[in-house]
Amino acid sequence: MVERDLKEFKCPQQFVQFKLALRSAQSSKQRITFSLNKGESANDIERFLQKNAYSYNFDKQRGLLLVEPLHV
Repeated sequence: MVERDLKEFKCPQQFVQFKLALRSAQSSKQRITFSLNKGESANDIERFLQKNAYSYNFDKQRGLLLVEPLHV
């Protein structure tokens, strides 16, 4: 499993870093856990995951987002 801490980033940089890390994890077919800043909105990230049919689990209380790789 890959882990990526995005707490230091604010939108839109948080979303850009999220997509880069997700692409890297997807290419190696690994699940990835993101640590997000609880004060930063993650709506754009959730919309992206839903639109692209990713399986994910978002614990908003802890700021942890687990994303499963897409099975093509």
